[in-house]
Amino acid sequence: MNALGTHIVCELSGCDEQRLVDIDTIRTMLIEAAKVSRATIMESAFHRFQPQGVSGTVILAESHLAIHTWPEKGYAAMDFYTCGDHTDPWLACEYAAKALGAKAMRTTEIKRGIESGEGNLTHIVTRDENSEVLTA
Repeated sequence: MNALGTHIVCELSGCDEQRLVDIDTIRTMLIEAAKVSRATIMESAFHRFQPQGVSGTVILAESHLAIHTWPEKGYAAMDFYTCGDHTDPWLACEYAAKALGAKAMRTTEIKRGIESGEGNLTHIVTRDENSEVLTA
């Protein structure tokens, strides 16, 4: 199956609250996750909300990585979307889970940009996993 990109939707639970509230920690983690996935970083933007929470995006030549945090719930919602054969969004996902101290991870992998006939493109879910208990 030829797809233009792989998109991983990731739910991280049981994360370290202090890491989720610190914009510098989140920025460093997401940029490093991009590097680990062998992606080319173009630019990034991050914002810290009051009283808590951080949102951020790293724009890649191959697409993007994004995060939204809820420190009070120990939760991070993340997207890892990369195109091309030289990147691996799973490496970024696994790196982020460890860096945030997640105790559980739920992921859905979607292959995007699949030819479906008559010039139309579609997507398919190729992997959907219930919470995986992580060890530190």
